[in-house]
Amino acid sequence: MKREAFCPNCEDYRATKVVERTERYKVRGLDIEVPVRSEACAECGGQLGSDEQDKQVLNAAYAKYRSQVDLLGPEQIKDIRKRYRLSQKSFAALLGMSEATINRYEQGGLQDPAHDTAIRACENPEVARELLERRGHMLSDWQRKRMEEALSGQPEPCGTWVDLPGRASWIQAGDEVSDRTGYRRFECDRYVAVVLWFCKKLGMVWKTPINKFMFYADFLSFKTATVSLTGTAYRKAPHGPVPADYGMLLGWMEGEGLLECREVSFPNGNTGFRYSAGPNAPSEGFRFTEHELRVLEKVAAELGRLGAKQVSDRSHKEPAWRDTADGQLISYEHARTLSISLSE
Repeated sequence: MKREAFCPNCEDYRATKVVERTERYKVRGLDIEVPVRSEACAECGGQLGSDEQDKQVLNAAYAKYRSQVDLLGPEQIKDIRKRYRLSQKSFAALLGMSEATINRYEQGGLQDPAHDTAIRACENPEVARELLERRGHMLSDWQRKRMEEALSGQPEPCGTWVDLPGRASWIQAGDEVSDRTGYRRFECDRYVAVVLWFCKKLGMVWKTPINKFMFYADFLSFKTATVSLTGTAYRKAPHGPVPADYGMLLGWMEGEGLLECREVSFPNGNTGFRYSAGPNAPSEGFRFTEHELRVLEKVAAELGRLGAKQVSDRSHKEPAWRDTADGQLISYEHARTLSISLSE
């Protein structure tokens, strides 16, 4: 069956035909010829192109240019970055470029030859190691640790890539639906939304309590709806329950500008770290269900005014923490004994 499309020349819908031709482009002074296969009006012969088709043709011209002058392709650039387990932001910081520049190159934009040389040099682990030594202070602790592990040959932790829509960064999360995840597959958007909800609701959140807030929210959700809020697995740590990949999730959020961490000095000489929503935090809130909002409000009301030690001490009284071996994952089946309830 012939396809029909609107023809601006005929000012009506017309049957289309496929036209094959060769087009010539000048890319940085070099003539590039690319084969083009497009639609045309079967009656008047007018071209019926689209923005997407134009983009495909341009990408083909860039690809041929890269091949002729020996530049890296978008996937090659991405592979070099991921070899060191870096986000676009961190990779750009090491290279002295902007995050937008790396993003543009990985999306198909034609790179500057000097940038291509710098990126290509990172194929050599010794060059990457030297960059880490010189500019590693510009990375978050989480990203620096991941790169060090990659350079030392340590295998990637068992898990699955989880992408935040619209970004080219990633985190590691267990790819399972079981009693260890509250029978929900880990959802990155949900995790980010819950952390930011607590930050905005309470104004700011101290570093130690945020993990406990997440634990109580997930387990209270499971207790009352038989499914966790975020799909996060929690492990028994000395100071209470923490996400299984402790430090990685919050560190990733901080590195992406979703979360901001500030050091605060107290009159007694001690220091603490508090979180608040970062500059890249979504302006619109996540659409929680009415029940999910009740869970979050309950946890905030119950724990929001407690100090870090008080929150930690309370979590130590939970059978979920007490009855789990050190370092082991906590089963959500313990949620039935959680000290917080929506009925209170």
